[in-house]
Amino acid sequence: MKTVGIVACSNPPKPAQKEQNETLIQFLKKNGKRVLISDCLYEKGSAYTYTGAERAAALMQLFRNPEVDEIYDISGGDMANEILDFLDFEAIRNSTATFWGYSDLTTVINAIYSRTGKSSVL
Repeated sequence: MKTVGIVACSNPPKPAQKEQNETLIQFLKKNGKRVLISDCLYEKGSAYTYTGAERAAALMQLFRNPEVDEIYDISGGDMANEILDFLDFEAIRNSTATFWGYSDLTTVINAIYSRTGKSSVL
């Protein structure tokens, strides 16, 4: 069974988006995936709910978990660059997980690719 991690490295989704995200989670589970949810996923009153260090730690927890095959970042905005100084690129290099993101997350994708040479970031 593949394991998928759900994370928010940029601006966290608002609580109003939880129902939509639950649809995604149920779809993944229905299709045989085990789903792990980041502790730093939803905004709690402000886009600044979690520090860059906290969001990076949530991402690294998934990269360090050998059971995680894919990591889907469901955030967007303009805060992804705040996590870069806190990433462990050696652990990311050694992980078999694929990181998925777009828009603001290309900051993370480009950093991972340039620091690790991993082509398994999308």
